[in-house]
Amino acid sequence: MPDIDTDPGGAMPVEGPKLHGLEPITGVLIEQLVQRPEGRSRSLPVVVAVGPPGSGKSVLLQALAQRCAKLPLAQVDLRQGERAPREVFGELAFELGRYRRQFGRIAFPQLWLCLVAVGSTLHMHDDNRRAALQNLRQVVSSAQPMEARSQSVADILEAAGQVPEGMSPWVGMTVETLLQSLNRLNIRRRIKQGPRLTGDQIQREDMLIDLAKWAHGDDEARTEADAIFGMAFLHDLRRAYGGVRGARRTLNSVLLLDNAHTPAGRQFLQTLREARRRNGAEPDPLVVVATSEQWLPAWSECWHRPGMHRSSEDTERREPEHRTGGIDWPAPRNPPDILADWVSADSPATSWLPWYLVDLSRLSEQTIGDLAADQRMRSIPRVAAFVRSLTAGNAAGTADVIAALSQTGADDPLAGARTVLTATVGTAHDPLPDPVEIPGTVLERARERLLGDFLETESMRDLVTAAAGRTVDVIYQPEVLDSALPDGEALLQELRNRLWIRTVDGPEPEMVLDTWLRRILLCELAGRGPEDPRNWEGTHTICREVYRRRFAEGDPEDEAEALYHDLALGRLDGAIEYLGRPFVPGHAEFGRTTATAWLSDLDLITAAPRRPDDEGTPFAQVEAIVRDNGLEPEHQLAWLIAALWVSNDPLGDPQRSLDRTIENEFRQLARGLGRGALLLYERAERYR
Repeated sequence: MPDIDTDPGGAMPVEGPKLHGLEPITGVLIEQLVQRPEGRSRSLPVVVAVGPPGSGKSVLLQALAQRCAKLPLAQVDLRQGERAPREVFGELAFELGRYRRQFGRIAFPQLWLCLVAVGSTLHMHDDNRRAALQNLRQVVSSAQPMEARSQSVADILEAAGQVPEGMSPWVGMTVETLLQSLNRLNIRRRIKQGPRLTGDQIQREDMLIDLAKWAHGDDEARTEADAIFGMAFLHDLRRAYGGVRGARRTLNSVLLLDNAHTPAGRQFLQTLREARRRNGAEPDPLVVVATSEQWLPAWSECWHRPGMHRSSEDTERREPEHRTGGIDWPAPRNPPDILADWVSADSPATSWLPWYLVDLSRLSEQTIGDLAADQRMRSIPRVAAFVRSLTAGNAAGTADVIAALSQTGADDPLAGARTVLTATVGTAHDPLPDPVEIPGTVLERARERLLGDFLETESMRDLVTAAAGRTVDVIYQPEVLDSALPDGEALLQELRNRLWIRTVDGPEPEMVLDTWLRRILLCELAGRGPEDPRNWEGTHTICREVYRRRFAEGDPEDEAEALYHDLALGRLDGAIEYLGRPFVPGHAEFGRTTATAWLSDLDLITAAPRRPDDEGTPFAQVEAIVRDNGLEPEHQLAWLIAALWVSNDPLGDPQRSLDRTIENEFRQLARGLGRGALLLYERAERYR
């Protein structure tokens, strides 16, 4: 594509660390979106990159801005200040109106008139139509109202050229075109039915006067005014791509919107969508790529919301014009899905409407390996596997962990991995410097970046407590949370909104906290003092008793859940008794079904969290666990459970020194069993 930067890798605008994994978006996807087949516009979805803080969303927009630098391009951070949609349209129009060699300068006359009217005092003459008309002529004929408008509006006026004198034919034609392009009968009725008009003729001035009034009216009126701004913006853009001048504009214009989850971002996306809807079947030459660290309600109309059970989705409430690539209620797509979604599809652009969501929250193991290779690290596959298991691919956490590992200078980069959370890292390595721009430990930086404003909320204490649970189900247990006003449902809703819940597939899908977030929260839980009733011991004891009670009430699956928390307290007795039942003399044959269930329970129980502990070698820790439980060193099941408990913690045995021990214990346990022994031997092979 000669008119777009030919580096699809999405390099940063300045030299420095590069975040891998964005290439499908900065390459295939953006190339598909900016194309204009046969010089025509197409209906395009709003592309939204979603993920919690530290996912690389802002870096993505920087990479896209570099790639599309030669195109009409506008970029705005919607986190900065409270802005109405019309103000955002003004900023975007100014940026799109900058001169580009191939595309020239795009003018926005209709939007300019709307901005002039709203930036004036027309709305103050509601009861005096004659005064309003006189004021309108003064507004258009002079620069007097410029001081009352934002700098962005002044910039647009300057970019548009000299203000025409009086109510010139140019102004009249533009307003008339604006009325024609809006083509909204209800708008015309509202103007006609206003108490200040006596005739049926809609004057050009009336449109602007009413627009000024609505922009300063109640919520409904302002929403209507914002929609008109959106329609004017899109109409100007479509006109710029038409006629003789439009022939050289061979690629679409591009809008990059950061932090669309903010109130200003939500309002703008809603207004843009409404403006496009009112335009009907007439598409616009505009590519919109946004980022969001929260889930927006509008997406639930056709996309699966992470952290929700799919049984809650109702196909009947889906709007008929929505398109999701032929997939029913897809979850946000991963970057590797883009090739199939947009290159292999027959008509990719119209296969996804009005949204196309891309999940940036989890880097793949391959991508993590690329980041490690940039640091010239050894044993890249082992490093990538360790980092992925620890951070679950959170981009910021991954970058910090790799930076900490690269500082050790040891031949084996995982030699210092057990203390990686307390390692201090600077910022030179960080491809995502905002908002954490100061050195600190990996844990401190992760806490500040991921939790951010949530740290100061009343729900923070309950969230830390809830991290003790294997799933988010503990949030519904009233005896677990102990804040002043615990509200499990509100907390769960907040976790869903912030994209902090993941679905674990299985016969019955389970909802769990994001892995990296839970790691941070468990460190907070472990740091609570002995006087805190919800410290590590207190919280896991309460959770254990909750599941014991539920088991006693008739739920057999909760026995293993109780043992999960029992092991988190360092106790092996219950797990040994429970997992040893199939091996008691006289028990039914250890067949494949029994072995499958047994391994599932073993995995569940030994996934219990451990307090941060880097004292002694992993082998010495296993010895201490067995010894502290009053068990003999030769106790096979005790050694297997303890070794798996340490090994399953990514920080417990990153160098995999316990693998041989675990393999041997599985093989010893499998001897003399029935047909299910084969599954134990197969499990042993994983640790070979």
